[in-house]
Amino acid sequence: MADIVTQRNIAAYGDLVRLTDHSTATAGGTGAATTVTGISIDREGYFSTGSLPRSAEVAVLYEATLQSGATISLGYAVQNSTNNSTWSDYQTATWAVANTWASGGSVVKGEFNIAVNLDNAMRYVRFNYNPEFSSTGTDTLYADGAGFFAGFDILPGANN
Repeated sequence: MADIVTQRNIAAYGDLVRLTDHSTATAGGTGAATTVTGISIDREGYFSTGSLPRSAEVAVLYEATLQSGATISLGYAVQNSTNNSTWSDYQTATWAVANTWASGGSVVKGEFNIAVNLDNAMRYVRFNYNPEFSSTGTDTLYADGAGFFAGFDILPGANN
């Protein structure tokens, strides 16, 4: 059964964080099938609670212009490091279709969400993603990575 405390103002128990710089891609050209490397997050020093977040919901927030019947797919890697220099994959997935435009072609907007259990992650984490198009030439993507970190051992003070 859910605790009433965690059901009231749940946003007070986590932090929303930018995980990547803006990125753009064009089908068959610049940025397509190219990894966007995320910003390093120091789990010990970034958050105001003084404790490590043990979970995160990370996402690619995107806007894509797609031809009729075309798709945009995303792959990702959550990586971790002990020294903020040497990185290893912590959780990954190859390309999954994030959106398909059925007819006529147009602009689609959405988010590609990934739940991450950080219990065994090292001190530093980052979120990388890789866009891929099913077509070539005219399809475009504009995207950002963001995440909500929560599950701290020490919770912030009450915020009514």
